Amino acid sequence: MKVPRGPRPGDALAAALFPSLPTEVQWGLERTRRLLSTLGDPLSRTAILHVGGTNGKGSVARIWASVLQAAGFRVGLYTSPELIAFRERILVNGRPLPDDFLLELAQELREPVIREQPSWFEACTVLGFLALERAGVDVAVMEVGMGGRLDSTNVVKPAVTAITNVSLDHQEVLGPTVRDIAREKAGILKAGVPAYTGVQDPDVLEVLALEAGTVGAPLIRVPEPAGTVALDGIRTRLQTRRWGTVELHCPLVGRHQLANLAVAVRALEALPPRFLASTAQLQEGVARVRAPGRFQVERTPEGTWILDVAHNPASAAALGATLTEVDPPGPVIGVVGIRADKDHAGIVGAVAGALDGLVLTRPGPGSPEGAWAADRVGSLSETGVEIRVEPSFAQALAEARRWAGSQGTVVVSGSFATVAGALETLDLVPREALPPSSGSG
Repeated sequence: MKVPRGPRPGDALAAALFPSLPTEVQWGLERTRRLLSTLGDPLSRTAILHVGGTNGKGSVARIWASVLQAAGFRVGLYTSPELIAFRERILVNGRPLPDDFLLELAQELREPVIREQPSWFEACTVLGFLALERAGVDVAVMEVGMGGRLDSTNVVKPAVTAITNVSLDHQEVLGPTVRDIAREKAGILKAGVPAYTGVQDPDVLEVLALEAGTVGAPLIRVPEPAGTVALDGIRTRLQTRRWGTVELHCPLVGRHQLANLAVAVRALEALPPRFLASTAQLQEGVARVRAPGRFQVERTPEGTWILDVAHNPASAAALGATLTEVDPPGPVIGVVGIRADKDHAGIVGAVAGALDGLVLTRPGPGSPEGAWAADRVGSLSETGVEIRVEPSFAQALAEARRWAGSQGTVVVSGSFATVAGALETLDLVPREALPPSSGSG
C-alpha cells in the first residue's frame, strides 16, 4: 500500500526542495546510506540520540534537545511531520534554519538525488543530516518518521535509543497487531547501545526484549513515575543514578507525559560523560520544553483553547484522560477533524466522554476529506455526546467557540492538519514555523 509522506499542501519551501520525487514511502535504508556516503557521511562523528514509538516520541525528542541546550550544547533536532511549515523539521537550538540555506543544500543534493531517486522523505532526512552537520551542532536528536526498522533515520549510529510506547497505528504498512508493530519499532535497537522504553504492555515488552537480546542491545524498562498533572504541566520526583532524587516541573500536560519524561531523563544518563547536564541544567531544560500541538493550552479573551494532534485511538484516549484529570473550564466542546484513512469511531469514542459537545469537521481548512463526517455521524451517536457536523473548518471553530462561550474550553484535535489549521486561524503559529530573522541559525 502506498502511504503519502510528502510536503504539506501550500508549503512553498517544502515543495521547492525536491519537487520531482515520489511522495509515497519507499522502505529500505540503502538509498539513504548511499546518499549520505556521497556527502561524506554527515553527523557520523556527532553524538546522536534516536527515539521511536507510536506516540510520545516527539515529546521525548524535545525534552532531550531542551536539556542538552540548557547544558550549553549546540543541539540539532530532526522531527516529522511538521505542524505548519517544513522548517519545523530541522531546528538548531530550537530555531529553524534559513530557507535559503536549506534550498542551497537541496540544490547541492540535486545530482545524487537524481541518481538514487529516493522518496521525498528519504531526501529530506538526508537534507536534515547535512543541514545539522553544516550548522555545526555538538549533538543531534533524531525522531523516527514511521516504524523504525526501515525508516530512513535508522542509518544512525546512536549513543542512546528510546522507544516510548507501541500501539496500533499505520497497520497497513507496519503490521496488523501490536506485536508486529513492536518488531518494526525494535528495529532501531543497536548492538551495545543502551535502549530505554516506557512500554507497559507485556506482549510488546516481550517482543522488545527478544529483539534486544538478538542484536545485543541493553534494554532498560522505565516505570511511569508518580506525579501531579495540571493545566500548567506535570510535576514529579524522579530517582536517578546521575542526579539522585530530582524534582522536575515540565510544561507538557498529561499523565502519559510523566512516562515520556522519565524515559527521556533516564536515557540522558547513558550519554558520554561530557554531555551530562548538571541538576540545575536538567531542571532548567525540562522546565523550558515546548511541544506545539501537544495538549497546547492557550487562554484568549474569547476563552480557553486546547490543541492536541491526537490522531489514533491511543493518543485520543490519552487526550480524553488528560481532559478528565485537569478539568479545564467548562463547557468543554471538541472540534475534531480526522483523515479518511483513520479509525474515526475509535478516535471519537476515546475522547467523547471528556467532552460536553462535539463538532465534526474536515481535517484542516484546505482538506477535501469532510464528507465522511455527515456519513458517519449516525455510527458515532452511541458516544452519548451531542454531535454537530460543520463542513467548513472556520465555521466549525466558530460554532464550537459559541457553544463553549467565553468561560468554556474548545478542544481541537484529530490530526496534525486539524491542529495546524486552528493555529493558523487563531494566529497562534509557533515560532518554529516562521522564517528565521536574518543571521539566525
